[in-house]
Amino acid sequence: MKLPHWVQRQMMRKERIYIMPTRMGGYLNALLFLMFLLAIGYSNNLLLIFTLFLFGLNLLWLIQTHFHLHALKLAGIQFEDGHAGDDLSVRINWKKSPEGPHHWELSLHTPLPETIKLRPLAHSATQSDGHLTFPKRGLWKFNRLCIRSEKPFGLYRAWIYLRIDVEAYAYPRRLRDVPPIEKEVTFLEGDQAGSRTGPHDVRNLAPYQGEEARRISWKHYARSGELVVKEGEELQRGLVRFRIREREVDLEHLLARIATQMVYCARGEIAFGLETPARRLGPAISAKHLAECLRELAVC
Repeated sequence: MKLPHWVQRQMMRKERIYIMPTRMGGYLNALLFLMFLLAIGYSNNLLLIFTLFLFGLNLLWLIQTHFHLHALKLAGIQFEDGHAGDDLSVRINWKKSPEGPHHWELSLHTPLPETIKLRPLAHSATQSDGHLTFPKRGLWKFNRLCIRSEKPFGLYRAWIYLRIDVEAYAYPRRLRDVPPIEKEVTFLEGDQAGSRTGPHDVRNLAPYQGEEARRISWKHYARSGELVVKEGEELQRGLVRFRIREREVDLEHLLARIATQMVYCARGEIAFGLETPARRLGPAISAKHLAECLRELAVC
């Protein structure tokens, strides 16, 4: 049963440990209550003693469940930025934790509120590793970490909310197949030596004879005052320009296509740039440039 929003907000106000019986714990408590009524009604002292003994064990199991989250202190959370729909790694570092067994269910809460569950991989006294999946792109901000546990006996469920202030980017979803990419062509001149020799026995340079201005060696002109041109074959290099205009018809599909093509360009060392109504990035080839462009797509 889902509790009202104002009740959940009150429960998350302070870092308190809350405990409720599980289904098996509810059956056990109902059985103990029934046994107590029968012992009182029939004046059966043996049944009453046995009921009180089981009640003491039940209380011990309740205390042990509380201790499983007792003194749990958070040191920090490390996120891995990635695409929506992908499994992303999360590491939670503990400043202080109780003795094992370390088995918790973890979930992150946003102010909206929205909840994202973590799929735990391993727990220890110092850290917990797991995976999460963002359902959609954007800048996700989290203000609560919920830790739940039914250990060590599974009769009671305990949970606690820890206050956090972390954020992570969820890039647009990646498509399975890379769409065709339209490349422009740029030129890098003078990478291979020519046979002509210019003034002052400078190889790879020749006197200016009316060639295109982009072939002029302006560095040599600034140094000597002579107009010379670069010699050698022109090496072509691909360049991709991604553009996002205002009021796109299918923005989500466009962003997914561009994000997929950007990752492909980065892996193939193809220079690319991004132009949005708000910013203009690149062109460049670097992991930092790729991350900056993907973050721009996440909040576009």
